[in-house]
Amino acid sequence: MKKIKIRDLTSTMHNKRFVDLFQRNKVIKKLIKNNPIIFDIGACEGQTIVEMVKNFKKCTIHSFEANKNLLPHLYYVKNKYRKNSKILINPVAIGDKKKKVPFYLHQDPSQSSLLKINFKSKLFVKMKKFRKEKKFLKENNIKTYVPQITLDYYCKNKKIKKIDILKSDTQGCDLNVLRGAKKILSKTSILIVEINFIDYYEKINSFYEFEKILRKNFNFWDISMIYKNPKWGSTDFVDAIYINKRLYENILKK
Repeated sequence: MKKIKIRDLTSTMHNKRFVDLFQRNKVIKKLIKNNPIIFDIGACEGQTIVEMVKNFKKCTIHSFEANKNLLPHLYYVKNKYRKNSKILINPVAIGDKKKKVPFYLHQDPSQSSLLKINFKSKLFVKMKKFRKEKKFLKENNIKTYVPQITLDYYCKNKKIKKIDILKSDTQGCDLNVLRGAKKILSKTSILIVEINFIDYYEKINSFYEFEKILRKNFNFWDISMIYKNPKWGSTDFVDAIYINKRLYENILKK
């Protein structure tokens, strides 16, 4: 009998070819032309700013970050790339209502959030740092207050009619970001949103809840990043890409 070679479709190399072909940067550049309007919700240290200015020769980026301790990073990045791009730094939280809201600082600034860390989470049960829980509690969930606005309010004030790329990574609060963007979402081309699967914060939203809000105007497109738990190998959270249905239909016609 002639020997038949069976391809291993689960191999690392096979998956790597697809990862290389459909990198987030490549997908975005293919779908969006030059000089886009980009919204960066939960700007952290400016990682998304750097990513976008490398993708586009010219762009306008509206960045939002509620953690005042991260603002020096953002202004440094803004100054570094000011020649090619227009970058606006907004030291406010984005949510579903315009008001002052509690904001909880974390020893790792990137994990600070409008939500408290859930110390009863299964994630923490066997973590070594919880052997010194008193110290950990002192350094986390430090309550402050920050101003919060909605995307619809901001866009109306700035007379922004459309968004080409909207990225939201607000440590468990992304559903409220979308709830406060009902008008501008319909005029948004690409949405990149973090979706959590673990109870790291006191509240968690499901994929289904995102789908309920987004299905009217968007189609799910891709998972651009998967964050694995190093201890168990489970998926803790992902960055999901949605594209506007109008854009989706144009792609299918090509």
